[in-house]
Amino acid sequence: MTSKDSTLKGPPGAPRWAAARSALLATLLLLIVGLAGAAPATAQRKVERADVDVTRTQPWPEAVVEAFGQLPVQDRGRVKPLSTVAGFRMLNTNGKRSFEIPEGSGLPTAPEKLSPTTWYLDAMFFPEQARTYEVFLVDDNAVLEAMGLRFEGRKRRDRYSYNQLSAGRGKMEELARVAFAKEGAERTRVETQLIALRENLIQYEVLELTFSGLAARLGPEAPAELIEIYPETAGGASIGTQVVLDRWSEALDWRQAAEGAAEGDERDRAIAPLYNSILLLIETADYSLALFPSEDGEVEKWQTAGELLERRMDPAQLDPTAEELALFSAYAELAGVESDVSVIGPAVLAAFEAGKDAAAGRGEFEKIPMEVSYYKRDYFTKALVFFLLGFLTVALSWLRPGGVLLPRLTWFFVAGGLASASVGVTVRCLLLERPPVATLYETILFITSIAVLVCLVAERLTKERVALALGASLGAAGMFLAMRYEAVEAASQGDTMGGLIAVLNTNFWLATHVTTVTMGYSAGLLAAALGHVWLVLRLGRALKNRGPELSREQSDWFRRFGRMTYGVLCFGLLFSVVGTILGGVWANDSWGRFWGWDPKENGALMIVLYELVILHARMGGYIKDFGVAVLAVVGGSIVAFSWFHVNQLGVGLHSYGFTEGVLGTLWTYYYLVAAFVAVSLGGWYLLVRPRRNLGAA
Repeated sequence: MTSKDSTLKGPPGAPRWAAARSALLATLLLLIVGLAGAAPATAQRKVERADVDVTRTQPWPEAVVEAFGQLPVQDRGRVKPLSTVAGFRMLNTNGKRSFEIPEGSGLPTAPEKLSPTTWYLDAMFFPEQARTYEVFLVDDNAVLEAMGLRFEGRKRRDRYSYNQLSAGRGKMEELARVAFAKEGAERTRVETQLIALRENLIQYEVLELTFSGLAARLGPEAPAELIEIYPETAGGASIGTQVVLDRWSEALDWRQAAEGAAEGDERDRAIAPLYNSILLLIETADYSLALFPSEDGEVEKWQTAGELLERRMDPAQLDPTAEELALFSAYAELAGVESDVSVIGPAVLAAFEAGKDAAAGRGEFEKIPMEVSYYKRDYFTKALVFFLLGFLTVALSWLRPGGVLLPRLTWFFVAGGLASASVGVTVRCLLLERPPVATLYETILFITSIAVLVCLVAERLTKERVALALGASLGAAGMFLAMRYEAVEAASQGDTMGGLIAVLNTNFWLATHVTTVTMGYSAGLLAAALGHVWLVLRLGRALKNRGPELSREQSDWFRRFGRMTYGVLCFGLLFSVVGTILGGVWANDSWGRFWGWDPKENGALMIVLYELVILHARMGGYIKDFGVAVLAVVGGSIVAFSWFHVNQLGVGLHSYGFTEGVLGTLWTYYYLVAAFVAVSLGGWYLLVRPRRNLGAA
């Protein structure tokens, strides 16, 4: 077939191309992944030993894993290594970035811990084995019951293999059609989780076809005339789908030359594998990896195999270049390799070199090794470990107030955590070529780092060990929150380094407005944390002393602590005011108005006004240290509202950051703050303030 043909014509009597696409895709996927032979749902149970004919008998060589992980792909508008795509796909599917083949599974390499990249390798080259991996996390087994599946001895939230879930795919599709007919807010929790599980299963099904789908094989009884057209298929060998398309006109002429309906049906069956291979690539284009960069450097979008074939079939589009087809052929070679690691390894290395050269020719490969290293080094998990160790050592130091070693160790651990987090943020900046504050996930990392830095500075000035302990606590909490939010981003965005909407894609305003306003967020949250600590310690001291009286030393200590909270609020007000004004200038530049009472703008204004109220009330003598602490605690809720909550409202020009699952957490935080403030007020007036004098606090 030449590139001038605009339609892929099927055999006579077959459905038309456009009308048959959806039905054929569903049928082909079911056949290819082996669903037709799945056991009945009632017979499903946890697999104790894998029943697999073709297994991987040895671990993947490190060089193969490294090369495969660096294979360049374009995903969500950004060129990235395949290991990044695999990491977020596993995180979204499995809830974590690793899977261990259990001992006793019957697989030769068990027990073995798989990384996302080795999981992808197994799924693509040993699919029968990979389907036994229990990597599909189901949060509520009510989803399985809705699919007609029941597993004895399982927890409500558990993981299952593709083989275990496959028997319920038919029922799942029926339920999904009903769920898709509803608005998102009208769906039940089970329907929402079922749609997410269905998406993961489809992504996995297409994953298996990444390279195997680039080639086709004729049946063992293929007619000699058809083999003459495609001599590469002799002996059951595979042939690249682009080659199938090259000679499709000849194959179609051979089909149409059949004499009689019986012979026509036989030729239909013979030619079907070739026809289906092209159809499948085109129909799965939306889920497939974009592996093919354009030779034209001005064309930013990479293409999937299906899009490349569609280009070739459409006379209105330019034909694929020789370089694009050569890369297609290099990847198609992976479809015909023997199921043996020693054979697959060299083929993967050759394909990697072809993909690397194609990306490097456009200047899009240079950051791939850096990104692979970024995720391998896992800076933020290391920072979390440092902060946790710092909190442990500072807690131990309270048992020996006069000791020197433990405080020094605490300084080392907290500073180490800050250094690790800072390096991680810096590497992200280098990878994305922009400041690290463009997404909610990035602001968590940045705000946490700034808060810890301020704590270290405050500790250096006060030497009370409280700011040091708070730095360790906030650092650990921030890193933990970032890790949890990363999982949310994996489900909703597919990456934490996604592309930006047009209005955000400006380094100047990101480096000025967003950086300063997030530093204001950081100070507001730190002041809230200091307020919590002040209230707990002051009320705890009143309980211990069995009265409101404090010694001079204790009174001085709480006064210094109060000044620290006041100083952090002043710091936060400065950056909040500057950041809010810069945001108005940016809004005027982008939207033609300085202020529009947008929810995000209102949130920023709330922080500024609230902190002004605290500082003026303190200066006017209406409140003292207790009042500052209570209002600072409440201020943390206002910061959380401006930082996260306004993005969940779905209105305004700043509604770009909506993420499911965050709203419930925010309301829980608000309720906890309200309860803490209520208890603190009650404790203050019962334990500290005389009932007859309710003057300024």
